[in-house]
Amino acid sequence: MTPLLPPLREELRLLPAAANGDGSPAWMIHDPVCNRFYRIGWLDFEMLARWGLGSPTAVVQSIQSETTLAPDSSDLEALTRFLERHSLLRIATQAGVRSLTERAARQQESPFTWLLHHYLFFRLPLARPQDWLGRIAPRLDWLYQPATAVLIALLSLAGLLLAGRQWDSFRTSFVDNLSTGGLIGFALALTCAKALHEFGHALTATRYGVRVAHMGVALVVLWPMLYTDTSESWKLANPRQRLAIASAGMLAELALAGLATLAWSLVPDGPLRSALFFLATTSWVLTLAVNASPFMRFDGYFILADLLDMPNLHERAGNLARSWLRRHIAGLAEPWPERLPPGQHAGLIVFALVTWLYRLGVFIGIAVAVYYMFFKALGILLFLVEIGWFVVRPLMAEMREWRSRHQDIPTSRKRGALIAAFILILAGLIPWPGSLAGAGWLHAEHQHTVHAPLAGRLVRMATAGQVELGQVLFEVESPELVLSARRADGQRESSERELAGLSGLADGEQRRAQLQGQHDKYAAEASAFRDEAARLQLVAPFKGQLLDVDAGLAPGVWVAPRQALAVVIDPTRWIVEAFIPEADVDRIRPGDAARFHPAGQPFGILHGKVVEVDSTRSTSLPHPALDATAGGPIPTLPNQQQGPAAGRTPRESLYRVRILVDESPALQRITVGEVRIAGEARAWLPTAMNRILAVGVRELGF
Repeated sequence: MTPLLPPLREELRLLPAAANGDGSPAWMIHDPVCNRFYRIGWLDFEMLARWGLGSPTAVVQSIQSETTLAPDSSDLEALTRFLERHSLLRIATQAGVRSLTERAARQQESPFTWLLHHYLFFRLPLARPQDWLGRIAPRLDWLYQPATAVLIALLSLAGLLLAGRQWDSFRTSFVDNLSTGGLIGFALALTCAKALHEFGHALTATRYGVRVAHMGVALVVLWPMLYTDTSESWKLANPRQRLAIASAGMLAELALAGLATLAWSLVPDGPLRSALFFLATTSWVLTLAVNASPFMRFDGYFILADLLDMPNLHERAGNLARSWLRRHIAGLAEPWPERLPPGQHAGLIVFALVTWLYRLGVFIGIAVAVYYMFFKALGILLFLVEIGWFVVRPLMAEMREWRSRHQDIPTSRKRGALIAAFILILAGLIPWPGSLAGAGWLHAEHQHTVHAPLAGRLVRMATAGQVELGQVLFEVESPELVLSARRADGQRESSERELAGLSGLADGEQRRAQLQGQHDKYAAEASAFRDEAARLQLVAPFKGQLLDVDAGLAPGVWVAPRQALAVVIDPTRWIVEAFIPEADVDRIRPGDAARFHPAGQPFGILHGKVVEVDSTRSTSLPHPALDATAGGPIPTLPNQQQGPAAGRTPRESLYRVRILVDESPALQRITVGEVRIAGEARAWLPTAMNRILAVGVRELGF
């Protein structure tokens, strides 16, 4: 007796889908209970359309006689297994009930596994917005008009151009806001931007008739993220509509970023400008750097999947990459999971490999962030959970697969793996020379900054160029000093006249001592005032060049006390002060060769040798041009302990290394750049192990 086909579940829906890449028709099976969609091809559709015939033979014969397809019983058996695996068949027998019960028991999670899964990811629905979305969607139809898109694009372009003209201010605002208050502002701006992002998805889905089941918060490793359930968009047959829903959030966020950038460029400084800065930066960065990435299941992934018309893109690319590794690394006779055109086949393999590397970096970053979010003991535990679940677990699963099939791996591949491991370990134990990098600034070994010692009016000044020892560079006149000196001279002369008239007085000799003391006092004051005025004659302390003369100086201009007027340098010897990270400074010794690459001068490389290495970290920067807040290469923090006058201190531990340059630079002026030092050669494997062990010992000390 011919077996009958198992019955299908009655609530399943069959929906048309976009055609496959080869032009063949496709459909979607919608499971309303789980709200899942399964894509099927033409042959599957024809078999399901004749499922009511009951007999596999009848179904196959009907398809062969009524269509150009030529299926056999194996095709029908494969479809039956697919339907059974995804619980799309109606359970009508006792054996089916037992099988379903056993499957549910196998899928039952232990309390630890449940806690682990819900710690890593879970959703918290907050609203079912379908009703109010349906009411407001018609009123916002103007947002989807071409004129609106053109207007927003033009305004955003104008904002970018205006922000580009204020780029230094924009960049400085970003660095200055890396504080507790700034981080709170970024968090609030992120919340607003993501709310608009999800609203864009929901509104566009409603516009195309897709039901938005719920909106809420998804916690990814305890980090809250808003989400919108638009999973029913797969029932749309038009791929352009699915693409519009997937990209709506990014487009809404980009529009917000562009308009916020324009507003930031126009409004004056104040709380409103700071709020607009937060909105602009968070929207630009998150949209372009996070949401646009196709390597995680964000908008970029769904956009790419729609453009390629390839559902389950990550899974399919990953299966192809695993097969490629097993075939080309292990030498296994691994069948390809699916047949694709050669270009698409190779592209998906490369995409999967890049995705794995990208996720490795992201997961390690998440693990480090989780570690710092909690107290040390819990942080270490959660760090190990992150690394174990996202990195070690999939790697070990693949290794178990290779181990189970080790008999099928060719001997030559096993021998090659041992040789490669030996070469890798040997390469890790051999000391390899390498250059150490750091930021630095070039200046003359002997240089003197000319300051105005007192406030006064500039009488005359020298021009930039060659100067001689003792040459007057700036002459400053202080009317207050001149007046004080004249007053003291007048009092001295008055006391001299009084002393001369004492000879004929009866008590003259008695008053002489008192008047002589006053005379000496006034004479000393006049001499002190003249000496102080002489200090306003600013002369060159040595023969050299006068540089960096303040452009605002001219005869008759008033200068402030301690105002820097210019710099005198000796151009015969030049020094580079480099700032090297703490992890590399112990590899540097006096006499090591070094190179200095001035910023903006690709062919102006200077060579030199290390002459001194500081034994303590640098607590301040010697020149403002090195500070990131002024456009320099070193991030800094305010020096809170010594007050605002002390400037800023480097964010990380840096040590100063002095390098004597062999030749004078062509452009003899102070400049910043990058330093490369040929440090001590070391094997990377022991160094890496020592650092890992040091970090482990340090972090376990709680």
